[in-house]
Amino acid sequence: MPVTITVSQVRRALYLAAGASGRGDGAPSTVVLGKWFHEGLGLLVGDGSHSSPITKLAELDADLDLWKQSLVADLYTQFVGPRLTSRRAALHDAATQVFDFWKAMEAACHWLAELSWALRPQRASRRGPLAVPWQTLAEVLTTEEPLTCELREPGWSDSVRLVGIADAVVRLADTGMWCAIELKSGQTSPAADLGQACLYHLMLSASEASRACIESSASVGTQPGILALVSFRPDRHERLFTSVELASVRMRLIELIGKLAGVAAPSAATPADRAENPAIMLPFLNARVISRAATASPSKEHLDLGQKLVAAWTEYGVNVSLDPPIIGPSFLRFPITPGRGTKISAVSRLARELQVRLQLAAEPFIALDEGRLVIDVQRPDRQNVWFDDVQSELTRPEGKLGGSRVPVGVDLYQQLVCADLAKPEHAHLLVAGTTGSGKSEWLRLAVAGLIATNTPQTLRLLVIDPKRNAFHALRDSPFLWQPLVFPDEQPAAAALAELAEEMDRRYQMFDGADSFQQLVEESEKPLPRIVCVCDEYRDLISRNRVERKLIEEQICRLGAKARAAGIHLILATQEPSRDTIKGALDSNMPARVGLKMGKAIESRMLLNQAGAEKLLGHGDLLFKDIGDPCRLQAPLLNEANRTALFGSGRN
Repeated sequence: MPVTITVSQVRRALYLAAGASGRGDGAPSTVVLGKWFHEGLGLLVGDGSHSSPITKLAELDADLDLWKQSLVADLYTQFVGPRLTSRRAALHDAATQVFDFWKAMEAACHWLAELSWALRPQRASRRGPLAVPWQTLAEVLTTEEPLTCELREPGWSDSVRLVGIADAVVRLADTGMWCAIELKSGQTSPAADLGQACLYHLMLSASEASRACIESSASVGTQPGILALVSFRPDRHERLFTSVELASVRMRLIELIGKLAGVAAPSAATPADRAENPAIMLPFLNARVISRAATASPSKEHLDLGQKLVAAWTEYGVNVSLDPPIIGPSFLRFPITPGRGTKISAVSRLARELQVRLQLAAEPFIALDEGRLVIDVQRPDRQNVWFDDVQSELTRPEGKLGGSRVPVGVDLYQQLVCADLAKPEHAHLLVAGTTGSGKSEWLRLAVAGLIATNTPQTLRLLVIDPKRNAFHALRDSPFLWQPLVFPDEQPAAAALAELAEEMDRRYQMFDGADSFQQLVEESEKPLPRIVCVCDEYRDLISRNRVERKLIEEQICRLGAKARAAGIHLILATQEPSRDTIKGALDSNMPARVGLKMGKAIESRMLLNQAGAEKLLGHGDLLFKDIGDPCRLQAPLLNEANRTALFGSGRN
């Protein structure tokens, strides 16, 4: 059976090798705007219907400027305006990114108008309706096109099936030419972006449809398979590569794919051998990059489970096929390909039946991931992830500011995902999970990650511990801003009021400083970041009505203003009910960590969607900021970690 590799896996290896994150710059505000960028292009092109903005250009006068204005107006009215309005609060502090996003969208509208202009037929008159029907851009350009190809090279132990979704493909029927377009909004890694674009060129070249295009093109003396790398940063930049120019890059890509799939023998080539053309060659990929980008090969037990899932769906008349699973530490993720005429709803509504039919310990989790339907099933051989495995990725920054990254969990590819308190979308975190979900363990992970990247001069902690046992190991830590707060001894509202007073004091210190970072760098005395960590928030506000009012007033003040003063909140609750979440928390806690919950309504309250009730517990979580939630596994602290980080606070 061929080994399946996704474009996401190859892209992750390319970005890691180029020294960039596989998740881009990691900013959710940028991520969601990038997602909107691609969705906006899809709306403009449409499905070829008469109502799509592109096809409506045929009804306008032959004026390129008019066409550009029409696309920009339609895009804003139908797409951009409503989204910016609905996410106005979340994007409040991302004005620069939003402005660049809109400029990129305008540039994309102009680009599509120019492409449409080039395709227009001759008109009966200089200004007037078309004399003949118009084959519009919507009929020759497809966006978000699923692609797949199978590769087999000499020396490989097996073939490799490569699957992915191309940003756009243009096919010109009259010439046989095709053009793969990889769109990039924002600045990432040029070498890695080129490599990713080449993936789609490789897949189109290897497919039967593309070979047919090549044969028909050769007959008319043209060269097919042009690769267009079109980026909007936010102005438009275009670069074209022919098949000949990309030949050497293709060789390196195939070599990388073989390594990621585990079917290629180790190569003796040196980095110097790979530097023949630095302008378009891929970076040298070492063993660490390969190991972090690849996943373990599925066992027979894993593959058998996939076959049982398909058989169960078939019993209910649902036609699907599954790719070999991506193996995470806690669950297996099977990409699903629905059969012709099969609706997504028909696949997802059978989750409970699949659990019973296959006698699974937990209900399967069916969702969309990067445009593909996937099903997550608990691993029969679930593995732990330890803090020691990821601590090397938590580096202490230079300078007086200290670290602001909070480890959240590792993804399917063993990459650590962090929330950055210095960014508006991560300024404060709200955590929820039922008993056994790993909520207290996650809070200890967050504290350990902060301590590992700071000193007592750059970080102080205000810890509120209603249970009196979640943070007992921190009692003598020099990182404490004040002694551990036990609400039955010291009112939590009083501690939060002191924190709010410190926030006001810091605002008085700004005196022209543009940010907390600038304030710290210019200050003669240490000015540590302060993080308030509170377990069992629900318990705090349930004691009496007066105490609740005082606490919520301080939480509202701190949530609205504290980030700019270097003060942050990480609050956890076992019961994410409407009474707990709505109000001060909902409007001021932008980032959410959802561990296993008892009911779907609790998941909706925290994450605005169901799903957390299907998690596996013990650190299996959904992390949501501005974009869609991503599923992660929280690393565990062992006793040695706690002693080293919590006990003395020295590392």
